[in-house]
Amino acid sequence: MKVTLKNILIIFLVALLGSGLGTFSVLSLYNKEHKSSLESNVVVNEVEYTGIEKSDYTKAIEKAYDTVVEITCTIRSSNSSGFFFFEGNSTSTSAGSGVIFSSDGYIVTNYHVIEGLVDEETLEVKAYNGQTYGAKVIGYDSKTDLAVLKIEANDLPYASFADSSQLMLGEDVIAIGNPLGLGVSCSNGIVSALEKEIYINNVYMTVIQTNAAVNAGNSGGGLFDINGNLIGIVNAKKSAGMSSTSVEGMGYAIPANTVTRIINELVTNGYVKDRATIGIKVATNSSYYSTDGVLVTEVIEGGSAEKAGLQANDVIVSIDDTKVSSYADLSKALDSKSIGQTVNIEVLRDGNTMNFEVTLESAEQLNREPKRKN
Repeated sequence: MKVTLKNILIIFLVALLGSGLGTFSVLSLYNKEHKSSLESNVVVNEVEYTGIEKSDYTKAIEKAYDTVVEITCTIRSSNSSGFFFFEGNSTSTSAGSGVIFSSDGYIVTNYHVIEGLVDEETLEVKAYNGQTYGAKVIGYDSKTDLAVLKIEANDLPYASFADSSQLMLGEDVIAIGNPLGLGVSCSNGIVSALEKEIYINNVYMTVIQTNAAVNAGNSGGGLFDINGNLIGIVNAKKSAGMSSTSVEGMGYAIPANTVTRIINELVTNGYVKDRATIGIKVATNSSYYSTDGVLVTEVIEGGSAEKAGLQANDVIVSIDDTKVSSYADLSKALDSKSIGQTVNIEVLRDGNTMNFEVTLESAEQLNREPKRKN
């Protein structure tokens, strides 16, 4: 037979096709025979993986996670100043976090989470077990941005409080909360600063600074140490709302020692007792007037300011030679004073400088009973 190039090419292609079919058959038979053993190996590997030792972070989160709750409520969106306030139609949903601090359902959160609450019936708390509870407001303190809520439940997991005065720079921390209202989650970081003084909502606050990621909705959640103990209540994030530059890694928390003192007062009294006051109401926004100082908008009848001679439209410019240029300055000056102490208050009245001796008194208890639907 005559051998041509065409015949050689045909023979080569047939051989190549036969080789490929043979290899495929062998591999298919091998995979079929060894399928069960391959699946068995996967299961063994998973068992080995889940048996690894838990990290310190894992242990801390296991201890703290179930103590953090989600909080939602309907709040009034206007600029009016009532707490439970029914007028106006501009409302929105507030989503925040809270931390259970007793087995029978007491919860600490930020006051600003519930500020402007339209109706207590809209206030809901979702716990670790997925159950949603109605809640009532036990008390709040706008000065420290803390509030206490109560749900009807028993045998709840609750947070253990650390001594926040013992914190160290660089210490590992874990923030647990309800960021963006999307459910409870965790982030980690360190203590970036101790006793950091910041100015929020016309009040100076001394807080813990952390670089743990916090976002809207984390407010009222917990900042925990590596042992799972509560070291602070998250209340603010450095953002464009607080400065002209938006930044990350600057979150703040109210120290646990401050939280403990305030929530004890709120549970016992519904408000913070023994806080020194002059007995006046003032404009918190300096844009209401052009003169440096704090404008007195109302003098409380029968209070120490009225007895001393202060009047509405006076502008307070100093207390005991400490200059007062804003509501924050006034608040900070009074924080260092005690009930019964007499202070010298310098005011401007009709262009004239006047001085008054005012004896500080205890802050009056405001009406804190929530209004309910008829």
